[in-house]
Amino acid sequence: MGATTLDEHLLDYRAIGDHTADVTFLDSRGITAHLTYRELAERARGAAGALLTRGLTPGDRVLLPLPTGPEYLTALLGCLLAGLVPCTIVEPANPGDPASTGARQFRAVTAVTTPAAVITTDAETANALAVLGPGPAYLSTADLEMPEGWEEQLPERRPDDAHHIQLTSGSTSAPKAAVLTHAQVTANVRAIQHALELDPGRDRVCHWLPLHHDMGFILTLSTMTKGVPLDLMPSISFLKDPLSWLRHISERGATITTAPPFGYRTTTDRYRRSPDQDLDLTKLRQAYVGAEPIPLQVLTDFRDTFAKHQLAEDVIIPCYGMAETVLAATMSLQHRPAGELSWGRVKALRLDREALHQHSRVSDAAPGRPSITVLACGRPLGDLTVHIRTPEGTNCPDDEIGEIHLRGDFVMAGYLSPEGTPQPVADRTHATGDLGFTRDGDLYIVGRAKELLIVNGRNLPPYDVEETIETHPGIEAGNSAVFSYTDDNGEHVVAVVETRRRADAHERIRREVATLVRQAFGFNLGEVIVLRRGGIPRTTSGKRRRSRLREQYLTERLA
Repeated sequence: MGATTLDEHLLDYRAIGDHTADVTFLDSRGITAHLTYRELAERARGAAGALLTRGLTPGDRVLLPLPTGPEYLTALLGCLLAGLVPCTIVEPANPGDPASTGARQFRAVTAVTTPAAVITTDAETANALAVLGPGPAYLSTADLEMPEGWEEQLPERRPDDAHHIQLTSGSTSAPKAAVLTHAQVTANVRAIQHALELDPGRDRVCHWLPLHHDMGFILTLSTMTKGVPLDLMPSISFLKDPLSWLRHISERGATITTAPPFGYRTTTDRYRRSPDQDLDLTKLRQAYVGAEPIPLQVLTDFRDTFAKHQLAEDVIIPCYGMAETVLAATMSLQHRPAGELSWGRVKALRLDREALHQHSRVSDAAPGRPSITVLACGRPLGDLTVHIRTPEGTNCPDDEIGEIHLRGDFVMAGYLSPEGTPQPVADRTHATGDLGFTRDGDLYIVGRAKELLIVNGRNLPPYDVEETIETHPGIEAGNSAVFSYTDDNGEHVVAVVETRRRADAHERIRREVATLVRQAFGFNLGEVIVLRRGGIPRTTSGKRRRSRLREQYLTERLA
């Protein structure tokens, strides 16, 4: 292996050690660990050496089922320095139980990604996972220390080399794995750094997003490669005490943060129940919101609740993106004139609900008619272009609904194929499966062409949730259907089940179905509807018509 030469146009992870800033790890109460960027870079170089001397070669894929902490960043940067292709995944719960949801997900991920190695927290976890997915080398973070006598000769990286793998679906049976190259990641990271106006002398980034999610992963890389101080908190700490997020921002003078809408909603709700009067949000200058449908009311409530703590009105910035474009596609960066549906950098439209949901038509709301509010997600970043297209492939003008297509340097190399190579993306264009329209340069999201659920920032195929529901003894296989809908309060997931049980058992079935979903997926169903057999609409071949079911529900014709 020769001496390293770096493409000057790519992110240089070795240069992280040149920055004088640091990364601090927090829980809901305070600091749990701390590393300067120089210390992190030294550990990462050691990890790269350890991985290469164990026989891993550049281009090999490595799974990282690790929690937020110093060990995770060491393993991640070690992989990137060694030319390996990391894929950060959620830590499997109960890996010793082969029938658990976490175990099934891990088996599915290893089948799709065919990793050469898996890096875990400890030997016990490594042994448990090795039973679930034999084949890769199973290492613990203790195995990542610099080998004695190893000389730092890191491999070259080329723009089209794979940078990392990002899972884009919560499916337990067939997750999609997006392959992102060094050139694509570099282009998106630099566009984010430019949009955020990141300044190491002024800024501090603080967030609690999981690092297996593209939003948390790429924001972390964007922060570190710019040399900006970074505060990381595990999601579980946020969930335990949502106000700890704002307390850390207040106490540590953070200037930038981000979260999906449920984070802002949860924090507002907790504050209203138990106010914290010592918050000072003066320094917070940008709070991004994305990863799921964005309700205007959630942002308005957050703004109004924390204005008394010096939260500036223009701090909140709606955005839109996905792993297939690395992360960010559009951001609402421009300042808006003040009005009922416009303030700071937030802008919304009030549309006729029936025209939108039943006729896919954009029509401004009229007095006395049901309406729905949709939020502007801003304009494209970098060279990315947004195209709204009909099913026939023609471009839509403003105010015409179609599928959102994104084209440009951020678009992924492709989904990983069974042969281990990315399936090429034609014309650098990704068909998102999201429905939307443009007006005055802004992108508005109104739904999905595909039946994917987006819950708390996670993508979940409905059939995964249905499979869990059908473990209930009173619900036979194929006799449930799950769909989501949005209104001014956000996205709601509804489960409809058919049963042979008597009517006096239906209330118990509702409670038990809700519990099954909450335990397996960590979210609450908005409603569980129990029907007699034959109540779920189907195609002539027996497939569940979830979109038809949603339409019946929204028009109150579901019985």
